[in-house]
Amino acid sequence: MMTENERRGSPNNRWTRWYMWLAYGGGVLGVIAAVVVIAVLSTGHGDGEAVVSHHNMATLSPHEAAALVRQHPSISSLAELNDLQFIANQDGITLDESIARYAWGDDFSSMVTAIEDDEPDSVVDVAITSGSSARIKFSGSISGNARNAIDKFQSENPHVAISLQAGKDPGFTRREADEAVIGAHFAVMAEDGVQDSVTYYDSDSFEIVVTVQMATPPSGEKLSSLEKAAERGAAEATRPDITDSLAISLSVVQHDISGTDDSRATN
Repeated sequence: MMTENERRGSPNNRWTRWYMWLAYGGGVLGVIAAVVVIAVLSTGHGDGEAVVSHHNMATLSPHEAAALVRQHPSISSLAELNDLQFIANQDGITLDESIARYAWGDDFSSMVTAIEDDEPDSVVDVAITSGSSARIKFSGSISGNARNAIDKFQSENPHVAISLQAGKDPGFTRREADEAVIGAHFAVMAEDGVQDSVTYYDSDSFEIVVTVQMATPPSGEKLSSLEKAAERGAAEATRPDITDSLAISLSVVQHDISGTDDSRATN
C-alpha cells in the first residue's frame, strides 16, 4: 500500500521519505493499518457519557472476498482487502478502482528489494510516479534476473507501467543515497540556529539537496559549518568516500519550509 504522499503524487526524484520509512524497509510504501475508525464523541448532555461511532463500511461476503484475493495476487491477505475497501469508501471510488490504484505498491517494493538483495549495486533510484506507473533506474545494464523479477511483477500487475532506465554507475547505490540523506539531515539539524531542514536525493543530478531554515542569514563561517556537517553526516551514515561520488548542495532560507513535500523532520 502507498503512503498518503504517494497517493497525492510526489515531486519527481523526491521519493525518500525516511522519517516514515527507510527505503522499502518501511516500504516504498506504507501500509494503512486502520480498518474501522472509532470516534468517541461527547453526547452534549452534560452527564459525562460518551457515544462510540463507527464509520459505515460496505462489507464483502466471504465468497466475494476469497474470489478477489484469488483474482489479485498483489492482495496478500483479507486484512489488506479490508484496508482497500476502507480507502474506496473514503475516496468515493469502487473497490476495483482502489485495488488498481493501491494494491500493487507492496509487491513492487518486495520486487525491488529482492533485486537489490541479489545485486546490491544494481539499483540507483526507484520511484512510484503515479497510481499506475513507476520507474527503476539501474547502474549499467539490467541483468536477466532483474528482468525476470520485473516480468513476473508485470504479469501479475498488467495495469502498472514500469519505466526501466539503464546508465552509468554513479559510484553509489540507492540504499547508500538513502542512508546519506538521513545522515546529512540529522547532522544539519543538530547545528545551532537551525529551525528546520528539508533533505532529498536528486537522482538526475546525483546529489543530496539540503534546504535549511534559519531565523537570520548565516555568516560565511556558519554556512561552511553547515556544509561540513552535511558531508560528515552523509559519510558517517554510509562510507567515508561517499561524497566523492554523491555531491551535497546546501542552501539557507528564512521562510517557513514546514509544508514542503520532501523528506523532513524537526527537532
